[in-house]
Amino acid sequence: MKHLALTCILFCLALTGLCQFVPQPLNYPGVGYWPYYYAITDPDHVWIGTFHENGLPCPFSVKTTDGGESWIFDTIPVPGIPQCVSVCGWDANTGFFVFADSDGSTDPSIWKTTDGGTNWSNMITTQFTGSFINFYHAFSADSGLAVGDPRDGYFEIQLTHNGGTTWSRVPSSDIPDILPDEMGLNHSYSGVGNSVWFTTSKARLFRSADRGLTWEATELVPNASLDLGVCFSTAQHGAVWNRSVNTNQLFITNDGGVTLEPVSFPAGYYIMDMSCVQGIDGGFVITAYKNSMRVYFTPDMFSNLFIIKSSILSNGAVEFYDEATGWLGGGESGYNEIYKYTGILTSTNETLTEHARLTIIPNPSDAEALLRLPQNGNLKFTGLRVTDLTGKVIYSRSVRSSGGWIKLDASALINGVYILEVLSGNKPSGRAKWIVNH
Repeated sequence: MKHLALTCILFCLALTGLCQFVPQPLNYPGVGYWPYYYAITDPDHVWIGTFHENGLPCPFSVKTTDGGESWIFDTIPVPGIPQCVSVCGWDANTGFFVFADSDGSTDPSIWKTTDGGTNWSNMITTQFTGSFINFYHAFSADSGLAVGDPRDGYFEIQLTHNGGTTWSRVPSSDIPDILPDEMGLNHSYSGVGNSVWFTTSKARLFRSADRGLTWEATELVPNASLDLGVCFSTAQHGAVWNRSVNTNQLFITNDGGVTLEPVSFPAGYYIMDMSCVQGIDGGFVITAYKNSMRVYFTPDMFSNLFIIKSSILSNGAVEFYDEATGWLGGGESGYNEIYKYTGILTSTNETLTEHARLTIIPNPSDAEALLRLPQNGNLKFTGLRVTDLTGKVIYSRSVRSSGGWIKLDASALINGVYILEVLSGNKPSGRAKWIVNH
């Protein structure tokens, strides 16, 4: 009896550590500060740029070197009234922060550190004078590109190969002509390998497959002025969405952005932010708002979409590094200022046969999850059964599949560990532990 009681205590303690988004304090100097721009260089190191809702200057970087156990504020000597508009991180020591001035009296700047934030230097001299820098993307510690608004009649795109010592502007002949009143959008870009994409205020997606040397553009909505976000998982697979309130327009591409097609998204929810997940081709984490913030995940270019977190206090900013490392912007309570993801978006579990290798995404689960059955033409799955640890059947259902995705609903289950079995005929063909934690 004592052994059973101890087991129950340990089990309950284990569940308390399985919350998928764990709040962590950043200890900002007051209210109204939001962690908004993330650059994750590895599971332990994250660079964060901050936005203040009332426009207060935020000339500092926030970083962690231990996976969020502690956070360090480093002052960046930006003149004027600086607002951070984009962040890029290359490694634990090298980070890039882009700033604009609130009243426009100081030119935009890109500040670089190579020693983990102790010292900072401005990479910009005469470039982007009187203009705006929307983002900087690094191809290496020394090579990268900066994209600004149009100047002299075409988009200002500057390349550097020596850490900003010198820059070369991409000529207008290698960039599509601008549309009337067209501008870039701050931090609305994506980069994979040698490819870079960014969106504009006129509903266009610009793309380069050669590190910014030449550019092409695709118009998503003709004659429209939209606030578009963009995120690519690979050089071919990406998504573009309308970030405007009360819309849920979403487009996907399977050819690097040459063509895009609209796909459906849950009605009434508008997409706030999106992140790819390294190692999952076509995998994205999405934040969306209706009456509260939801976090979604798709493992397959929105063919399947399910809820990771059904309701959470968040500003919507999200960034994932891989299936087990991600960060979500919190509220301004002074404590829940950032959330660390502690689940696993892909969880492969034990099997009874070498053929039936099961995957539950995510595991632990809050509301919805996906069960992936192995593709095996010789093995026909006929049923699904969920039991608790005592062997009591919680529910069962029929399945007609030889492989693919099956949606699971955890909303009616209490927190705990369950055994999920897939059946072939009347015999179990695969088994997995499924953890539910609301």
